[in-house]
Amino acid sequence: MANPTRIGILGCGVISGIYIENSKKLEGIELAAVADVNPTAARYRADQYGIERALSPEELLADPDVEIVINLTPNRLHAQISTQILEAGKHVYSEKPLAVYRDDAQKLLATASAAGRRVGNAPDTFFGGA
Repeated sequence: MANPTRIGILGCGVISGIYIENSKKLEGIELAAVADVNPTAARYRADQYGIERALSPEELLADPDVEIVINLTPNRLHAQISTQILEAGKHVYSEKPLAVYRDDAQKLLATASAAGRRVGNAPDTFFGGA
């Protein structure tokens, strides 16, 4: 098998647990790190699931080995954080909603297109399916 795609999870709240659990079931990806504005939350999730690296959001976005960031931040921040992820040169997959406002979602998709990056969004069955 080729090298797995390295991903990072940004936002270590309640929903992050199922994303982490399901990421371990997929051969094509490797969960490289978790991050949160609250270092205690990031360290808790890392320790809970045996993830070596618990980072700040800035450290995660600066990591050249992480290709995709899973955005699990609060809804009101989705567009802002996803834009920062894209501007850091990474693809983004976001928990729903993509953005709170339609204009923000359209700007986000335009940013992704201009950067040659992809945007994915829940709900689907990729990370959280039964």
